[in-house]
Amino acid sequence: MYIIENPHIPSAHPMEESLKAGTEVEVKGGVHDEFAIELLSGDNIVLHMNFRFEENHELVLNSFLNQAWGTEVRHLHPLRRHNPFCVRIYVHEGYFNITVNNDLLVEFDHRFPVMAVQAIGIKGSVHVETITFKGFEFKTEWKQRNNLVNGAVSYAYDSVPNAPSLVQIEGTQHY
Repeated sequence: MYIIENPHIPSAHPMEESLKAGTEVEVKGGVHDEFAIELLSGDNIVLHMNFRFEENHELVLNSFLNQAWGTEVRHLHPLRRHNPFCVRIYVHEGYFNITVNNDLLVEFDHRFPVMAVQAIGIKGSVHVETITFKGFEFKTEWKQRNNLVNGAVSYAYDSVPNAPSLVQIEGTQHY
């Protein structure tokens, strides 16, 4: 298990090993307003989860692949402003299970090879206490590597106009 505590938002955090069936990423924190959790691969957003708090409290799921958004999948979510939350992304063969506060919310089919995911990004009006990675082999030293690369990736994600993509930042490509 590897844990990132109190990350800056917005930020992106490199994943040192490929996602595969049996791996899990958990994000815990407190909701302020709309926010997104994304699995990133170069210029692609493999999984985009946008928690919205307008009329219906919708979770919008999608992918941004080859410079185009796919078909949105919408689902009601139980999160409320100013409350704690726990979102888990469980990777299965062919799909993700998304749980919110320990309840299965939705399954989302893979639209891109999950083994190509390079990072997790979080943005919006949210406080994140921890990002936890489980089920990986942890053959490399995640913390040491994360400290070397994270500054460049983290602060470029969604905060700098025309920032280089992850694939352009040396050391973040894991194909």
